[in-house]
Amino acid sequence: MIKIILVDDHKLFRDGLRRILELEPDVKVIAEAGDGEEALTMIQEHLPDIVLFDINMPRVDGIQLVRELHNLKIRTALIAVSAYDDEDCLATLSAEGVLGFVLKSSGRSELIAAIRAVIREQSYVDPRVAGKLMTSFAQRKNENDLLGELTPREKEILYWLAQGLSNSEVARRMVLSEKTVKNHVSHMLKKLDIRDRTQAAIMAWKVGFAQLSPDTLEQVIGAGHYIEEKKN
Repeated sequence: MIKIILVDDHKLFRDGLRRILELEPDVKVIAEAGDGEEALTMIQEHLPDIVLFDINMPRVDGIQLVRELHNLKIRTALIAVSAYDDEDCLATLSAEGVLGFVLKSSGRSELIAAIRAVIREQSYVDPRVAGKLMTSFAQRKNENDLLGELTPREKEILYWLAQGLSNSEVARRMVLSEKTVKNHVSHMLKKLDIRDRTQAAIMAWKVGFAQLSPDTLEQVIGAGHYIEEKKN
């Protein structure tokens, strides 16, 4: 059973989400909150599998909620819901480790797809948002060129950083030492000419790289890994 907490300051919207989710036999809404502050208490009490939250809320907004959860070291899958397809907001949420992003105008299929994706630790972005982003990404040639300078391993590390993983989590996933990951991150930042990993994650989302599925990522960089190993 996938346990979900709904966080939104409009009760009618929460009621609508609950009715949609109740149609899924393996999904259960275990609690609701009207703002981020109330949500923090409920999340600590119930420890849900997924928190489905609005971005714009009184007292504690969605981004603040995510950061507080990080500070409390609470690990739960996160899906942001917004009335606006703001690419900067999407990039910020991604850098904070949010895997799912759906619009309030999204349909049931998009919402359920997001839930199924994040529970598998995969990212999901509403197709309409992704389409808008990809259109704007095509105009960012310089950033794409910089990304092309990365080695396959650096690209893979960048991808996982953009999914919200820490250096230690990337190290475990890629079967590397944390020191090796840190070195790759340092080289990557220098090549991209940016200051920190958050900016790197934002770039990865802006150029469309972070939207790849893990399987597609493996296909894209697999040949590059082979060439790199042959050189070494």
